[in-house]
Amino acid sequence: MELDLNLVLSQLLAGVSRAMVLFLLASGLSLIFGVMNILNFAHATMWLLGGYITFSLYEGMGGEGPLLLMIAIIGGTIVMAALGALTERFLIRRMYDRELPEQLLLTFALLLIVGDIIKIIWGVEDRSVYLDIEALEVGGTFINPYYFVIIAVGIAVAAGLWWFLQKTRYGRIVRAAVYNRDMVSALGIRIPLIYMGVFALGVAIAGFAAGVFLPLMPMALGVDIDLIVQCFAVVVIGGFGSILGTFVGSLLVGVVYAFSILIWPDGALAVVFLIVVAVLMWRPWGLFGTELRY
Repeated sequence: MELDLNLVLSQLLAGVSRAMVLFLLASGLSLIFGVMNILNFAHATMWLLGGYITFSLYEGMGGEGPLLLMIAIIGGTIVMAALGALTERFLIRRMYDRELPEQLLLTFALLLIVGDIIKIIWGVEDRSVYLDIEALEVGGTFINPYYFVIIAVGIAVAAGLWWFLQKTRYGRIVRAAVYNRDMVSALGIRIPLIYMGVFALGVAIAGFAAGVFLPLMPMALGVDIDLIVQCFAVVVIGGFGSILGTFVGSLLVGVVYAFSILIWPDGALAVVFLIVVAVLMWRPWGLFGTELRY
């Protein structure tokens, strides 16, 4: 099919905005695995739960206007951080010395449990937030300005995570724990508290991402399964534990998926996983992953 510049621009913005959502979700997944060696299959379901919680907070405050949505997103992020800390303390902490299949069984069970909790509390109807935003006309095509909000938020979170990991004392401790937990523990630093903080941060970012995404895409049962598959593709391409890799992988997956939907709808996901296969054959530890770690 013939592609004009307006259509290319529209798809590019859609792809980059989706990439930022994937980054916000995959960064927590990558961070948790990089520090804790826990592969959290329920991460996207926690994202979904965060979206429903944010929606309820927004509706409870009247459900009108971007300011109330911002407050609801902050509230939902705090709730998800608390839930993440509790999940790590009472469930995940028991899995550190277990094999990967047992970790996957626990997190898959958590996926099913959280999904059923969502059905019980919110039912099976989709939940979305409507913001009265006028479309922008750019070069003869209309673009949702909220795309730019999502892109800006994704870049800001990426910069914030980089600053946290590279420039703060806690971030340096987290990075040290990735490579030598025993040495960090020998310095008198309590590794369980580090793990709880990292897991809570990862889940909080997921909840934040869901809230930011609400005006663009409804929260619906089953969406989490589709997203977790793409998130695994992102972290495999970028490298587990690498924030830069996760960001680059998200851009690659988001943009490729957006244009594949336009050109070859039935094979869009297949194209993404062809890239995953190519990266695994070339660099099994990912584009920005560490060979020593993986």
